[in-house]
Amino acid sequence: MIKIQSQESRKVISDMEKKYPPLEIVAPVMFALVFVVTLVYSRFEPHVDDVDSAYVREHGGKAGYVLVDARSEEAFMGKSPRPGVPGGHIPGAVNFPMDNLTGRTDIVAALLAKEGVTKDKTVIVYCSAGGLSGRFADQLVRRFNFSSAKVKNYRGSTVEWVKDPDNILLPEDHETGFLTDMDSNEFRGK
Repeated sequence: MIKIQSQESRKVISDMEKKYPPLEIVAPVMFALVFVVTLVYSRFEPHVDDVDSAYVREHGGKAGYVLVDARSEEAFMGKSPRPGVPGGHIPGAVNFPMDNLTGRTDIVAALLAKEGVTKDKTVIVYCSAGGLSGRFADQLVRRFNFSSAKVKNYRGSTVEWVKDPDNILLPEDHETGFLTDMDSNEFRGK
């Protein structure tokens, strides 16, 4: 395809080339600028600490702490959410599903307070494996203005919890998420 340019359009292009730096220079500079701004911003962003099962055992259910199961009511009450993941909840936990965090902030804050999830307590959030609870914990900090120092994410959650035979889930007849006892014993390392 042959492009025919008028004398006037060639002058406009020439003037632009003199006035603006070439794209080969602008693109890498813009990329570097965006990268640096993102890096600096992330350093000042509130961070929620991850905790392990020992922390949950030590603090869960004690005065000044609230343990929150961010999974569905069905999983909390004992139904396995998927194969290999147990249903049921850690003793002393309250259930506040992640889906319930949507809606007007003032209404959701009142519902959280009704369950004992308040800014004066240290909130430990868990789910099945730590991803959902991490997002829940971040929402408490970002949207509901909880102190990031008082919100903890139990990263291993119920999958890690049941690996220790001394840890229990309630109700006692919860679904294990395993097809057989042999699967369960293999998972626990027996």
